[in-house]
Amino acid sequence: MKYLSALLTLALAPVLSLALVFPGADGPSFYLIAVSLGTSSVRPVLFDSSSGAVTLQDNGPKFPAQNYFQQGHLRCSLDRTGDPNYRAYIDTGFTGTGSCATFGKLGYLEGSTTNKCATYPKFQLQANKENAQLGSRLTINHVGGFFACGPDEEIWYKQNEWDGPTNCMPFDLYTVPVV
Repeated sequence: MKYLSALLTLALAPVLSLALVFPGADGPSFYLIAVSLGTSSVRPVLFDSSSGAVTLQDNGPKFPAQNYFQQGHLRCSLDRTGDPNYRAYIDTGFTGTGSCATFGKLGYLEGSTTNKCATYPKFQLQANKENAQLGSRLTINHVGGFFACGPDEEIWYKQNEWDGPTNCMPFDLYTVPVV
């Protein structure tokens, strides 16, 4: 089995070397896919450029975003030009006590937000040692996780699973190269 992985890596090397790199990006661009925890369900992550929402539900003008890192920040674009580009953020709100919540919707912005609790976290890619074909897993400081919530399956980040909305399904976000 380990020889099969090595063979697949060598076979895909020419294709992966053609991955799209945006001007000023730290590395090649990638799509995000959601892999349900406990099942083998794999779905594309979709972006609505009019609202900045990120979802798993294909009900309207949503497209797979081409993600990339630029100066350590996760960004996306809808086409190969990289313009316009959007910066990833977590749209957190205030709690009942007036502090900022530890959960919020994942979104992308062109520009900035007036939300005082919104955060622009440092996303990281963590290598998948068990299945390298899936690519790397997207994390935020290796804490918390991502969830699809509500009927539109909007993507939320929760530092603690019990925080925020309750009608949610946990999943991991993995990278797939844009070629």
